[in-house]
Amino acid sequence: MGAANEAHPAKMISAIRDWSALPLDILLSVFANLDAIDVLMGSGLVCHSWLEAAKVPDLWRSVDMANHKAVEKMEEHGLRTMVKVAVDRSKGQLEVFLGKRFVTDELLKYIGDRSASLKRLSLISCEYISNRGFTYLITKSPQLEDLSLELCIGVGGHGVYEATGKACPQLKHFSLEGDLFWYAYDYQMHHAEAYGIKAMRELRSLSLIGSNIKNRELKAILDCCPHLESLFLHDCDNIDVVCDRDLRLKCARIKTVTLLQYKLDSDYKGTGTRWIVQQYE
Repeated sequence: MGAANEAHPAKMISAIRDWSALPLDILLSVFANLDAIDVLMGSGLVCHSWLEAAKVPDLWRSVDMANHKAVEKMEEHGLRTMVKVAVDRSKGQLEVFLGKRFVTDELLKYIGDRSASLKRLSLISCEYISNRGFTYLITKSPQLEDLSLELCIGVGGHGVYEATGKACPQLKHFSLEGDLFWYAYDYQMHHAEAYGIKAMRELRSLSLIGSNIKNRELKAILDCCPHLESLFLHDCDNIDVVCDRDLRLKCARIKTVTLLQYKLDSDYKGTGTRWIVQQYE
């Protein structure tokens, strides 16, 4: 009986605690460890003080709308609305945006008009975007350092990558995953598009998956990107390093070269270069 009475005051304190009175720095620390979607859908709606804390621009430097389970379940218009709210709250401080599927040209324009500090952009399976919308955002993002495009079938071609290199002089990391079916289906758009990448002269890492890039195009990129340290090629079926000594020599200055190709049957090393060569059936 005595033990029960001793525990009672603690329960009373917990029951009457005013969570809305938590200091701002503590709230910001909690929100900083949550995903943007979690803050927009729940944490920032608890009470007025929590809502005000959720509007602090520093919380919205990074907006990941690609890796949350809600992205697969929510209606696309709602997701686009949430991105706009996050962009508005960032007050021009947005540095990282990751989007998946629901992104449109109109949304890219909205981001571009309000986010001159963008440094990292990742777009995954965004079938609603085009070269026009993508290029608009890129021309508004001179500080961009990291760009990843994965299965965005409406974006591609020599011109768009050349424009990216010119508009984003600080771009250091570029990852492009294509679909060989779409390359064949829209050959005119993707023909010799790899030549556009050579305008990205400050690249440190380049990753190409399912690209139609050819040896001569890759050599042109290597000639124009002297700072390249990592090269990753996966299912780039037109690349043949086995019979091209000149290409191997150009790769020799790169720290790590990774080739994942179907039935690649030779292994070799270049001076100062770590070659990772794998084959699969």
